[in-house]
Amino acid sequence: MIGWPIEHSKSPVMMNAAFAAAGIDAEMVALAVPPGELARAIDELRAQAMLGASITIPHKIHAHQLCHDRDAAAVATGAVNCLAFRGEQLLGYNTDAPGFVDALRGAGFEPRGTRVVILGSGGAARAIAYGVNVAGAHYDVFSRSPATWTPARTFAELAPAFEHADLVVDCTPTGLDPDLDAELVELLPLASLAKHAWVATLIYHRRPLLLERASELGHSTLDGRAMLVHQGARAFTIWTGTPAPIEVMTRALDESLVKIG
Repeated sequence: MIGWPIEHSKSPVMMNAAFAAAGIDAEMVALAVPPGELARAIDELRAQAMLGASITIPHKIHAHQLCHDRDAAAVATGAVNCLAFRGEQLLGYNTDAPGFVDALRGAGFEPRGTRVVILGSGGAARAIAYGVNVAGAHYDVFSRSPATWTPARTFAELAPAFEHADLVVDCTPTGLDPDLDAELVELLPLASLAKHAWVATLIYHRRPLLLERASELGHSTLDGRAMLVHQGARAFTIWTGTPAPIEVMTRALDESLVKIG
């Protein structure tokens, strides 16, 4: 697991539980790699008996550039979060996008034919947009700052979009800072949402105020735990060629979060 910083990541706990349950002699370890050092770190890993690596902030774009080949999701998003070592070839995958769709379907939400409002226009938003689009949903992107990859509307135009939305996904960095939760909620016309609409976030280590407010209004909600599990499950299968033990991974993640909660 490569990132900077990396100490907060729960992926090693989750993945090692999966390896153990499947009887696979492998271990995921966290490796702190500063910006600009990814290529060196990967060269060192390739000299060892490695299945691959998970990539997180801030290396996903650089990892994309280093790969010899990439899957369709990685090509479309310009970001790689899963590497596989195949001989001399470095293969790149983006399991975030399909992992989010897997999480939605596992929770009982089928994206096909729905309207999705995506808040934010960074890398996470791009992955979610690709994922729901492939799954057959129509999406609109709204951003507080200029978007770098797609025409995005401003938050001032949210109300009519919320009226027709089946799902709202918060991909803004605001959710990472508890002190800014209230600021985000204040900007959103939650009262405009139809009662059947879902509200989702990618945050998994705590429950944001946005989900609390949505639940109070009667909406179904989804936090980032299921996406983390499902993107990891897809990586597990890429590396091992075997189905991932989803329930084992979910339980390991939940137990690790309880310990820090």
